Amino acid sequence: MIPIFFSVDDNYVGPLTVALHSLAQHADPKREYQVYILTEHLTQPHRALLLAQATSNVHVDFASIGAQFKARIDDHGNTLRADYFTLTIYFRLFIAELFPDLDRALYLDADTVVLADVAELFNTPLDGALVGAVSDPFMAANPETSNYAAQAIGLPVADYVNSGVLVMDLAAMREARFANAFLTLLNRYHFRSLAPDQDYLNAMTKNRLLHLDPAWNVQGEQPQIAQPRLIHYNLFDKPWHYQGVPHEAEFWAAADDTAAAADLHAAQAAFGPAQVAADCQHKANLIQLAQSICEQPVTFAKVAASEGGVQL
Repeated sequence: MIPIFFSVDDNYVGPLTVALHSLAQHADPKREYQVYILTEHLTQPHRALLLAQATSNVHVDFASIGAQFKARIDDHGNTLRADYFTLTIYFRLFIAELFPDLDRALYLDADTVVLADVAELFNTPLDGALVGAVSDPFMAANPETSNYAAQAIGLPVADYVNSGVLVMDLAAMREARFANAFLTLLNRYHFRSLAPDQDYLNAMTKNRLLHLDPAWNVQGEQPQIAQPRLIHYNLFDKPWHYQGVPHEAEFWAAADDTAAAADLHAAQAAFGPAQVAADCQHKANLIQLAQSICEQPVTFAKVAASEGGVQL
């Protein structure tokens, strides 16, 4: 049985429907896959839409992060895409503790389309690393964010990974007390972050991270990857918002085979000049935030250098 986790709120049920459908399409019929959707307060129609993506060997269930962890997350200052705050961005960091019977799992973001059997990804040897992930091309594409990785997080931008696709050694994470270390850092320092969960993951697993084949997390235009195995519509390149984004054909090929298709096409049609301007502003805010965080007295890199206790 291959456990696969997603984390979602009502805003991303349409894209997650597409992700689940594509995952099931490429699943090995001889294997069993258990999908866990970490969420809070999804509407019943949305739950029904997601459950409808299950097949005879791809099972779908819902799970809550649990009050004991939720109450300890003291962070409402950081936002996603310099846009809005949702607790779901942190849920992936608690999987090891929430599922103590699992030794290994995959985590995938909701805005993904699977083009190969994720069993191959699941079976990637981690060789002692806590997690496996792929480098983040957005960070490397901008001088401000490249500097942010080095100055604020404390690692070269080529080593900074995207947290949207993870192979997780849950047993090793429990042994390292990952969730407790994360909560301690979060509530002690309240680090300002570009990507809250992602920055913590990079800073904490700096010395215990395996870089995966980038074909398993293709973000934006990456022509050097001839055969993508998973597409991740990260940040602003959403095909249900814009026409002409990289790999839109793969998204709509899966989306148009689901009951979410009409709503996704309607969302694209309704995405007008005001929403485009808002995206442009949010991207500009990200760049500006990257610059300002580097100048603050408390960053992951500065705390690691002066006090230690950041890297596991």
